[in-house]
Amino acid sequence: MSAIDRVTDPLERFTQAHAARMAAAVIVSVIAFLWLPIGVLVFMSFADGGVLSFPPDELTLRWYREFLTNDAAIDAIVTTLTISIPATGITVALSTMIAYAIDRYVFPGRSWLQLLATLPIIVPLVVTGVAMVLFFKGTLGLPDYVAVVIAHVIRTVPFATLVILPTFLSFDRGLEEASKDLGADEFETFRQVTLPNVFPGVVAGGLLAFTLSFNEFVYTYFVKGSGDPTLPVYIWNQIRYNVTPEVNVISVVFLAVAVSMVLAAVSITRVELIAQR
Repeated sequence: MSAIDRVTDPLERFTQAHAARMAAAVIVSVIAFLWLPIGVLVFMSFADGGVLSFPPDELTLRWYREFLTNDAAIDAIVTTLTISIPATGITVALSTMIAYAIDRYVFPGRSWLQLLATLPIIVPLVVTGVAMVLFFKGTLGLPDYVAVVIAHVIRTVPFATLVILPTFLSFDRGLEEASKDLGADEFETFRQVTLPNVFPGVVAGGLLAFTLSFNEFVYTYFVKGSGDPTLPVYIWNQIRYNVTPEVNVISVVFLAVAVSMVLAAVSITRVELIAQR
């Protein structure tokens, strides 16, 4: 029985029912406002004409075929992956160590470590991008590839840490104590007991890190120099100089990868929560 059904006063019943309908209408409107542009983007990726106009006269897979034969777009995807994959691996390792240190040890500067781990979320991206250009390239003289991978790691570590840390906080340390009582040292305990139990959270953090790195535009635009652009930069260049429905197709592919990674991370986190009950 709902809260509305339990109300006996007819006027109060009407008021609550009206408020519930209004709340539902607001929620639906907000969701539609957020997703309608994406829906239009997906629909326009099947437009037949070479000019972006809505609604399209005919629907076709022409621009998907064009995308599959577009060497520049494929090179942009490859470039994105060559940056995102190593950046994700480094991020997972660093975030796991940071989360483990924050959870298990009390040391001077622990609160500062937590702050520094999440600071890139707070600082405006443009400010950090300019700072990276000045430091990585102007001061250290790092190669473009190394600089952009480090930039992506800086971007993704805070988010991955926030995902991984709760898995350590909710982990039953009694399992570690039992392992040590049986003769295992700290490293063996971490490898055979702790890591398997927090692994779903680590994977979820890695998927989120990959999604953020794959989507990253600002840091890449500032730090990466010459050579093939990443997919976000390629899309930006196409919008500025050569707008065709193929841009919609690339954006749909880009969106599909991002949504798939996020859904996978959410699913893994949900399975982990169910297993802990």
